[in-house]
Amino acid sequence: MADIELTLSTVPVTFLSGNSAFAGAEGNNAAWICECGEPIPLLGRCYFQFGHDCHTVCPACSRTYRVLPDPNKRATAVQEIRPITQQGAQNVQP
Repeated sequence: MADIELTLSTVPVTFLSGNSAFAGAEGNNAAWICECGEPIPLLGRCYFQFGHDCHTVCPACSRTYRVLPDPNKRATAVQEIRPITQQGAQNVQP
């Protein structure tokens, strides 16, 4: 089976503060800069082969993000979410 060429695209990033930015996305992965300004880009994915929800936490400020997929499990956006609780359930954003 041959490799499938992935297309690099730009997708929106939405922060809880109401600000927005852009992420680079390829396949089910996206990379973006946290709103806190941490210079090392965060990397997230919208699909995990075992069915778990994926989220990315900034090591500098602990903001939590989720990469949102399209029906084909390709990254379409990044959204800051409320922190994940101890039980693993996400607090719903207003």
